[in-house]
Parts: sequence; C-alpha cells; structure tokens
Amino acid sequence: MSSSSGILAELIVTGPDPGQHFRQQLIPGQTVRIGRAPQKGWAIPWDRSISREHADLLWQDERLTVVCLPNATNPVRRGNDAVRQMTAINGDMFQIGQTKFQVVAKTAAPGSVMSTMVGDEPGLGSSILKSHELLTPRSPREAPLHAGAEAMVALSDRGDEEVEEYTFYADDLKKVSFGDTVRQVEVLSHLPKLISSANSDVDLALMLVGQLLQAIPTAVAAAVVQFDEADVEKQRSGGPDVELPKPKTMRIQTRDNFEGRFTPSRRLLRRALKGGQSVMHIVNDGDAEQVQATMSGSLGWAFCSPITAENCEGWCLYVSGEGTREGNAYISEDMLKGDLRFTELVAQFLGSVLSIKSLQEQKTQLSSFFSPKVINSLTSKSKGNILEPSERDITVLFCDVRGFSRKAELLKDNLLKLLDCVKAALSAMTGGILAYDGAIADFQGDAALGFWGWPVALADGPISACRAALTIQQVFSMPDELLEGFSCGVGIAHGRAVAGQIGTAQQAKIGVFGPVVNQGSRIEGLTRQTGTRICIDETTANFVRKLLSPDEARVRRLARVRPKGMDTPILVHELLPGDDCDSKLNQAALQAYESAVDAVIEGRWSEAVDLLNMVPAEDGPTKFLLDQMAACNGHPPADWDGAFTLTNK
Repeated sequence: MSSSSGILAELIVTGPDPGQHFRQQLIPGQTVRIGRAPQKGWAIPWDRSISREHADLLWQDERLTVVCLPNATNPVRRGNDAVRQMTAINGDMFQIGQTKFQVVAKTAAPGSVMSTMVGDEPGLGSSILKSHELLTPRSPREAPLHAGAEAMVALSDRGDEEVEEYTFYADDLKKVSFGDTVRQVEVLSHLPKLISSANSDVDLALMLVGQLLQAIPTAVAAAVVQFDEADVEKQRSGGPDVELPKPKTMRIQTRDNFEGRFTPSRRLLRRALKGGQSVMHIVNDGDAEQVQATMSGSLGWAFCSPITAENCEGWCLYVSGEGTREGNAYISEDMLKGDLRFTELVAQFLGSVLSIKSLQEQKTQLSSFFSPKVINSLTSKSKGNILEPSERDITVLFCDVRGFSRKAELLKDNLLKLLDCVKAALSAMTGGILAYDGAIADFQGDAALGFWGWPVALADGPISACRAALTIQQVFSMPDELLEGFSCGVGIAHGRAVAGQIGTAQQAKIGVFGPVVNQGSRIEGLTRQTGTRICIDETTANFVRKLLSPDEARVRRLARVRPKGMDTPILVHELLPGDDCDSKLNQAALQAYESAVDAVIEGRWSEAVDLLNMVPAEDGPTKFLLDQMAACNGHPPADWDGAFTLTNK
C-alpha cells in the first residue's frame, strides 16, 4: 500500500530486551491507538510504564502526531522534554517508559510492495512488517537491519560482488521443517547426557557446537561465542561504526578435512548481537577476495543465532559451511532455513540450561540468608547485581542465646551433643527470622543478626520482626531436650541503614550497616539487665501499638537510658505476648509500672517507688529501676535529664 505522495512510512517499536520489538506501517489519515493492552490497536505488552490505552497516533502530511490519552500515566519523552503531545518526522525518535519509537519514511520505488503479516486481527502488536523491496545501501557499514526474513544486498568494496543478508525474527522459522529431521532429532536425544557430563558452561557449549556439526552435514565449522554484556549493550545503543570488541570466550570446532584457520565473521556477529535475531549471510558467484571479506576460506554461507535467554546476554552460536545437501551450485535462504531453525532450537536449549543453572546456583547461595519468598523476589530480577547494597528503612533483630556456658560445662565430655544443642538454638532463631521473610546477616558465636527491608521493601515497618521475635521466644519455651537450659534475648531497632552485599573485593557477605545496627545490639543487651526477653526501640513500639491487636502483642515502656558507648538517650520498651497468654503482669500492673517510668523521668522518684510496689516483686524491669535509683542514693542527680547512664552492655 502506498500513499498518494509516494511516501511509505513505518513505526519501529523497540523494548529494552531482545525480542521486544515490532514494526508497523503507518497509513496516511488513519488513527492508531497504542498501549499495553488496547482494545483495538498496537499492543506493547512488555512495558509496565505504558498504560493499557496510552496514546493515539496519526500519520498525515508526512508527519506523525502523537497524543497521550487523559488516563495515560507517563508522558512521551523526546530528548530531555516530557510532553503529552508531539509531532515527529522521518528519522525522529521518542520514548515512553523503556520503549523507543522511531519513524522511518522513504519514497516508494516503482513496483515496490509493503505488506503486513498479522495475527487473528488486523493491527495486533505482534504483527511483523515485511518489505519485499530489494535494497541496495551505499556500503556494508551503512546497510540497515530490516524486519523478518527480508533480503539485503550489501555491496563489497569492489562494488561488483554481492553478499545476501537475511534477518529472522523469533517466529519466522516456526513453520519451517528441520533440514534433516531424523538426524537432528537423534542429535537432540543425546543432549540430556551431554548436560550431565559437562563440567562448566563453556564445556557444555563446546559439546553442543560439536553436535551442530553432526546435525548439519554441510557445515564445515561451528563456534560458540560469548561477549561481555556491556559490549553487547554498546552495540545495540551505538551506531553502525561502533567496533565489535574481542569476545570474552570463543570455542570453535571444524571438520577434520578443513584446512586453514576458521574465523567467524565479525560483521555477521555484530548484526546478530545488535538486533538480537538470527542473521544469515550467503555468497553466490563471488571470488575468493569477496568471500574472505565475509567469512572464512571458500565457505559460501554462515548464520549466527544469539542466545536470548536471561543470564545469557552476549552468547551466540555460529555455523558456517559450503554448498547444500542437494549439491546445488546456487545457495538460497530456503535451502538453509531448516538448519538455521535447528541451530536456533539448540541456542534456546543452551540458554534455558544456562539460565536454570544460574538460577539454581543463586538460590543455593541465597537459601542460607533468605526465605523462599525473598529468594523468588531476588531471582525474578532479570538484570543487574541483585545483591547491590542500597539505603533503606531497615529493621534489625539481634538474638543472643543465654545459658550456653552452663550447657557447655554440663556437656564438656560430649562436645558433639553440645554442638547439636547450639545448632538447635541457632535454628530456632534463624527459623523465626526466615519464617517472617527476614534476612540472616551474621552469626557471632551463639548470637544471630537478622534484618528486614532489603531486598524486599518493608510493607508493615518492624511488625514482621516483632512477630519473628515472639515466635522465637515461643520455640525456646517449648519442651525440647536440645533447647533445655537455653533462653534467648532479642533486641529490635528500626531506622535508616545500608543493606546488601557488603565487604571487600576479596571477601563479601550479606550485611546491614548503620547506627540502627549498633542501637539494636545495645537494646538486646538491655534484656540481660532488665530481666526481659524482648526489648524494642520507641519507633518499633509505636508500630506495635498501631498495627497489632492486644491479643497478639503488648508493649510497655521500660526506661529511658543511655546505653554504654552511646551519647543519645533512648526510650526502651518491652515486647510482650498478647493478653490471652499466661502472664503475671495484668493490665493494672503494667499501668502502674509505666506511671512509675514517667515519675522516674520527671524526677519524682519517691512517687515512682510507691508505684513500683504495686508491681509483682519478681518483675525484672521493676528491680532494674529500683537498682538504678538506689545507685544514685534514691535521689535524681543534679544534672538529671531523665535517662540512666549505663556502665555495662
């Protein structure tokens, strides 16, 4: 279809990942809607930044008008400008979210035809535009990539020899039969055994290259090539003059009778990596000089299939050969499609295996630190360093096992039993942390540090940490031979911190860093001095009062203290089980204690003593307050600011 002005126009749509692209013809005077899932129009399903119904496009008078719909969340970006409406001409680019759009228009040549291959309905986003016009660029470097299975004739420097280039989208070969079904299915049947015997990813890839030579009789050489991800990204974002660097890994196998040194075509590799699709080169009737410019020796064809699976960026399979199975002197793309389809299948297979292995290795490494829910969140990220540290709102939880020294003395003649007891105690602590999707940051002897807020952001502040602490205490209170004689002190603090993979280039671990960590450690130490099981900071206490019902958890203010090594006073609270739990502290006793805390802070110590007499005498925090006041001779010091300065951790 051509316009009256003789201008043919397309819109090229490209997402951030390989395979996320399509191109559509722009019809003069026809409005088309784009969105993530429009009722009618062109779908761009991969980009969550694009609304379901995002914008209307109109190609008219050699200009494309783009108008965002009122409910579209994100604007159109053109350079540094964010707009809701714009016009674009030939060559212009704009962006919505992570998806780029480019207008391409050219004067229609006599007899040229442009047709659109579509799905069940016209205008579906998965449609592929195919141009059947044979293009002749000025030079190989200026030759553009065109859509699905279309031919491009690139002239050599001599100007009289031709290299045919064919680019294939993922769906182009699905209906093509294998080049040799019996032979190639037999090769596929051996792949499971190869996987189990491979010692490394490169070892597996090299084995598969050998299988390609067995499956494609006309292939003379095959290779697996791996480029650095950053180099691949430069290829995709740069122009045609961006040089392809040396590969990080390249393994080649050739036939025994192949003479000379085989070198894959850099131009073919660049084409495949840049577009993220399989590319085929064919040379017919060329002399040795021309053939050498495109591929090794006297070989007449080559194709390259990039591996597009996650965690396999930069990998590709390369096959080159001469002639055809039928012995034809002239080689066409149709004669090689079946073998290319098989190579693509092997590339997909290799990509899937490498991705699964990478995912398994990640999960194995992370299972000691994170719950399954958090691991799934981490490993679902497609790119980047999933353990990269960042500053977040973090809740830290310190657990310390009590009674270890006595247990060690009792089991001094049975150290293996002692080890089992320590493992059981640590398992009780880490089990509670992981049960509420926390992360394990560190072990220090018989103590553990857990935290929340990274890599998954906190949805309920420190509440998960509080529930984990209550669960840990419940486990320690249950009858268990291995835990008998053990108890546990827990301290919780909430604030800003840096969490992630922290350390040096030589050694690193999952950790959390910031003042809140030191505060949490000091708060845990207060459980010893106050005779309590769980101590929390004021921020955490406020969350508990707001988000947890009294039958799940209660809090009481313990004291305003200045822990050893800290200059700033903190108001420490105790976290208690809910009202329905067996406890000698009823509501009246708690109210009396908290009133006593107010009196202590305000310097009314005589009144505080009277209020504390209303609390059971065996209450640990009550003893703590009375001891602290007694150490000051029963009267507030002259510089009293409401906080006791502690000399012990």
